Amino acid sequence: MTIEIRGRVMDEPSGRGLGGVLVSNGEQIVQTDEEGRYALEVEPGVHRFVFVTVPDGFRATSEFYSSTRNWIDAQDGVDFGLESAPERAVRQFALVQITDTHVVTEGDMLTSGEVLAEALQRLVREAGPDLIVVSGDLTNRGELAELSRFREAQETVSTPVFPLFGGHDGNEERHEGGSADNTFTRNFEAVLGPSYYSFDWGGRHFAFYPNEQSFFSLADQERKEVWFWRDLELQPADREIVVVVHTPPPVSFLEALSRYNVRLVLHGHWHSSKVFSYKEMVVAATPAFCFGGIDTSPRGYRVARFGEEGAEVELHAHKPTGVSLPSEDAPVEISFDEMGLRLRWEQQLPGGLHRAAPVQAGDQMLLSLRDEGYPARNGICCIEVSSGDLVWHARTDATVKNSVAVDDGICVAVSVTGRVHALEEASGRLLWHANLPGYPDRWIYTSPVIAEGTLYAGAKAGYAAFDLKTGEQKWYVPVEDSDNWSCYASPQVYEDLLFLLVPRRGLMALDRQSGDVVWEQQIGVEYPYPTPVVFGDLLVSGGDSSHLTALRAISGEVVWDKPILPSSYPTGLLVRDGLIYATTPEGEALCFDFNSGALLWRFQTGGDLLDMVPYRRGVQSILAAPVHFEDCLLVCGCDGCLYALDAASGECRDRVVFGSPITAPPCVVEGGLFVGTYDGRIFCFERVGD
Repeated sequence: MTIEIRGRVMDEPSGRGLGGVLVSNGEQIVQTDEEGRYALEVEPGVHRFVFVTVPDGFRATSEFYSSTRNWIDAQDGVDFGLESAPERAVRQFALVQITDTHVVTEGDMLTSGEVLAEALQRLVREAGPDLIVVSGDLTNRGELAELSRFREAQETVSTPVFPLFGGHDGNEERHEGGSADNTFTRNFEAVLGPSYYSFDWGGRHFAFYPNEQSFFSLADQERKEVWFWRDLELQPADREIVVVVHTPPPVSFLEALSRYNVRLVLHGHWHSSKVFSYKEMVVAATPAFCFGGIDTSPRGYRVARFGEEGAEVELHAHKPTGVSLPSEDAPVEISFDEMGLRLRWEQQLPGGLHRAAPVQAGDQMLLSLRDEGYPARNGICCIEVSSGDLVWHARTDATVKNSVAVDDGICVAVSVTGRVHALEEASGRLLWHANLPGYPDRWIYTSPVIAEGTLYAGAKAGYAAFDLKTGEQKWYVPVEDSDNWSCYASPQVYEDLLFLLVPRRGLMALDRQSGDVVWEQQIGVEYPYPTPVVFGDLLVSGGDSSHLTALRAISGEVVWDKPILPSSYPTGLLVRDGLIYATTPEGEALCFDFNSGALLWRFQTGGDLLDMVPYRRGVQSILAAPVHFEDCLLVCGCDGCLYALDAASGECRDRVVFGSPITAPPCVVEGGLFVGTYDGRIFCFERVGD
């Protein structure tokens, strides 16, 4: 049954009607006349809300929406009161995006309402945003109690908070008997209002569009689509638009957005950081706000600073309470006395460092820079081994998440979007680039590998082989439908085989010449697993939960499989001299006898400076693989310390405090080593007397 509703949008203190304001039933959109009046047809129950797009310089005195639940006849007086908010008309303002808070009502994992409230209050104190956007998955199951906890936490700060529906916010409805063609947003709407809407602020238009279609009936999908594109069409051509979605927007969606003046697209879902540009748009994914990211990004938030035109975006880590990191103006004293090493030089790089280990190329060192903002200082930089002086800095289209590969004077880096960059090692000049199939929708966290003039690159969705000199693609092999989730485990070469770790599928070997699958072993490997290690004729990897496994490299036959890890998975592996060294997300360095699996020793690092372990906070962890140096094992902690352990006994022979997490293994060179820290410092140590 369709009814007509009528009402006014007015400045409530004065009673003056406001003309030109958009009013919608979630499908059709009308504009108020000069006196603020509107008329709109509504089908109650189908159109669940009538809402206004609050214009620049105003705020709603109550809610910006009205529920249609009890309407059975035509309605007069469906009015919306607004009041002046001059701060919302200023073109210079700061927006903070948080995402994937996953509020629960019980249990220690994920986020309690109290944890979220404390985090929001600290965020407001530290960042001082004008508004906060929450891009979906506010709760873990979408229970009414969880959504209420989220709203209670939101109300502990005075900064306006604008939430978006994400799939987890409809999980309870979806999993408890709902038809496949139902809409699963009822709980969200009961607590927080419409699941999609828009508003204006500072001369920009913000459109909140939940893009997980399977949570909407086919009819509601169509209504949502009609509203969204009409909402964009009604914007003046010179008004910049910000679109907030939950899941990564595919290229087809970005292409459709490019018809409008969309300048920024914000999303979450992957619990990972990724920033790139598409035509005139910046597209930014942000890690989880309340625990470590799937890609081991620190829990954090994204700041968008709007000026007269456009916006600059940057990612901020949300530091644990009571933890302070060093500033550039307060250098940390570095001492490695017990190891007989001295600091030769220290250099601040143009960007930060994370999981990518430094790579030596003759007299130079190549580093993948971390910059999760826009404009960005990411890319690859080359420094002199002898002095740390910058030789060149080559920008890439997006951050390179892992190490480069170098051979025959060519340095190859793969950005997170799936673009392969081949650079001249001496100068950083671009020789060629190629896009992996699916670019820029890819999520590449692996390193490329080079063998016999062929470059291999890819991730879970598929791998490609390129001619190193020309960039010509030799073959491409699809593996899965998507790269999900972010995984640093990189391909390895063994004779004529290319070994792959495919999360939630297993280990496999491809023929390097053709890309054909030679063997596959189904093992319960997950996205946080490290790169498998080739040891003689064996491939050693994390296996099922708490297992280490060794396979015959040539055939994939399981030689042994042992449940010997105290944690569910390793974060780094090293095999040598009949021993297996493993690091864990619980901050343990472990040594096992290779043949028996017996634990020979265990070492524990300290508390993390940043929350980086997926779904965890306030823990002790190691993310970098251990490295052998002379008769020691070097272990890097997220506590900001580098430990030199006796390789045979595990005794700590030296500890160096860097004050920033060390999340990539050091690079050992003749007579010394290089250590990089998360804050973008690189240190060169040399043997005393050399």
